[in-house]
Amino acid sequence: MKTLSIILLDVILVASFVEDSETAGRHATWPKRLKSVLETHRFKTESKQRGSWTPDPSQLLGEYEEETPVRDTNAYFMTNNNTVITVQVGTTAALRCQVFDVAEHETVSWIRRRDHHLITVGANTYSNDERFQVTYSEKTQDWTLHVRYAQTHDAGVYECQLSAHPPIGVFTTLNVIEAVAEIGGGPERYVQIGSSVHLTCTIKDYTEPPTYVFWYHAEHMVNYDSNKRITVVNSLGESELQISQVTKADSGNYTCQPSNARTASVSLHIITGETPAAMQRASATEVQYRLSMALLSSLLALVAL
Repeated sequence: MKTLSIILLDVILVASFVEDSETAGRHATWPKRLKSVLETHRFKTESKQRGSWTPDPSQLLGEYEEETPVRDTNAYFMTNNNTVITVQVGTTAALRCQVFDVAEHETVSWIRRRDHHLITVGANTYSNDERFQVTYSEKTQDWTLHVRYAQTHDAGVYECQLSAHPPIGVFTTLNVIEAVAEIGGGPERYVQIGSSVHLTCTIKDYTEPPTYVFWYHAEHMVNYDSNKRITVVNSLGESELQISQVTKADSGNYTCQPSNARTASVSLHIITGETPAAMQRASATEVQYRLSMALLSSLLALVAL
């Protein structure tokens, strides 16, 4: 009897929709509406047989707006979003993430955004790169990601994420710059024999000053050389090599090598005759002579025509 009642009710609904579509001129839409109503009726009937019924939102007629999910967490971030940190190649980068009121069932993770690589979860590291390490301070509620011996390819955006529902997080951009050394005066230096020379090495684009700066003459380090004519004076971001009473043996390549920056080199030439200025004047005179001869040749060719 229940089955027969359901069939009769379905037939009545079909007939009412057919009549409605014919009188209202909605032939294109009534099959979809009919299917929706029949599905809703079937869902409602079967649910009543089980003792309860809740409307299925996907079967309701008209627009359906899903409610905005509410995060079920009391945790909150103290670290500002979109923080930018700049470190130097070879140093350790520390990316902080301060989160308060983290529940026992929640975890804090670090993710590299460019490839969505999961680096850490809680106190555990899931990266094969041993340079990554996370530390947690219970006092400050701070989860800090450490990147040791940072390289330029480590630069990018990192996310500190809390496993709430839905997840929430803050982003930190890591910049990794490479410091470089530069020796003033160009790659070639000419010095008269018996005079003194000063080579100044300046370190640029550094975030931390070098712990040492070594000077090399060819392959030989001269910082602690027994030659009393050679001295090295270091200051913040700068190192100076001084050679007094230079000899022919002092000629060659000199390299400035800071502990945390790209090296720089200069070639030192010891001359015994003309001074560099005289050499430049002689060179300029030779160029002028060649230009004059070229112009004279052109004039003679024109006259011959």
